[in-house]
Amino acid sequence: MAMLVQVVWSLFLLVIMTSPLAAQNSTFDPPALYLTWQRDPARTMTVCWHTLDEANPQVFYRPLGGPTNWLTQLGYSRPLAGTVRIVQIAELTGLQPATDYEFCFWPGERRFKFRTAPADLSRPVRFISGGDVYHERKWMDAMNELAGKFDPLFVVIGGDLAYAGDKDKPEKMERWDTYFESWKAKARTPDGRLVPLLVSIGNHEVRGSWHQTPEQASSFYTLFPMPGPQGYNCLDFGNYLSLFLLDSSHTRPVAGTQTDWLRKNLASRRRVPHLFPVYHIPAYPSVRPENGGENGDISQSIRQNWCPLFERYGVKTVFENHDHAYKRTLPLRNNKVDPRGITYLGDGAWGVNLRTPDPKQPRWYIARGGPVRHFYLVTLYPEARHILAINENQEVFDEIYQPTSHRAR
Repeated sequence: MAMLVQVVWSLFLLVIMTSPLAAQNSTFDPPALYLTWQRDPARTMTVCWHTLDEANPQVFYRPLGGPTNWLTQLGYSRPLAGTVRIVQIAELTGLQPATDYEFCFWPGERRFKFRTAPADLSRPVRFISGGDVYHERKWMDAMNELAGKFDPLFVVIGGDLAYAGDKDKPEKMERWDTYFESWKAKARTPDGRLVPLLVSIGNHEVRGSWHQTPEQASSFYTLFPMPGPQGYNCLDFGNYLSLFLLDSSHTRPVAGTQTDWLRKNLASRRRVPHLFPVYHIPAYPSVRPENGGENGDISQSIRQNWCPLFERYGVKTVFENHDHAYKRTLPLRNNKVDPRGITYLGDGAWGVNLRTPDPKQPRWYIARGGPVRHFYLVTLYPEARHILAINENQEVFDEIYQPTSHRAR
């Protein structure tokens, strides 16, 4: 029976690969192609790509260097309002941990590669965190390419990706096109793998910027199946890493339902050694006012609602964005400097114009800051996490080392 299945499948592939349809599709190369995760990163991968017309949302995939048979997964389509593009999404399941795969959109087409996450921390895991990506194409291209060179398992962006939205002005959809064009071309590992992209929402993904509804961020929610319709979520990597992708009051309020959800989900992950909240507007801004001003109410709400939960349930590092500068705080607990406290890293300066903190108004909580384009390279070990701040000149200019044995109570 197995032999019969093999023969039938081989004949099927021979027919479709030599058919006029296969020849017609042999050069298909989507204008946008990016990977993300909705569930278990060790055993799934979500492939997102764009087409300019109706198309079959199907992916062919197989382990790299493994059996020759292609597996197939049929996905679904979402029209991207305001454009001729259609977002195609297919979640591949039943994958093996820490394994390289290749995929294509039709046998005989161009192939792409990805790697699933490891199931445990028997080997170090490396990822990159940043935010506020696209003001100038040259800056974005350079930083995307640099990120790929470090061979990360994934990149997480804490909002303001394409800067397509600007308060109440019409969304500039062509900026999304450019953003994905750069990501597809530049964010590659040295061996050519695509780097999965995880995101949380920022004000430039939302018409009205903050205190809005998900309907005001329809493009963001169409483009990214993660973090999902509620606007915030947690992605677990085995039992060693949990990423909390939060909405800093753009389409969901900080207080109330989101805080209740955060409390419950942090409490259930007390034993996870690496917990990282990622969001856009900072609790401890490096440039904007700590209280008052345009976002001071949101910063204050985060300090009142989220920070006590971070402290109670053992978070040691938080990634914030939005201010277009570099930031590393002193360890903070109960809104005071405390060696048992949390380090807040930021402040969103991947590929944007930089802002300089006012030297006449130093922030009591800042250990180091300034106008530097950068991202964070995070390496996880069972006993510690090691975080390097990398600038656009490929230089390490700051460093954080945290043992995992010391947890807040």
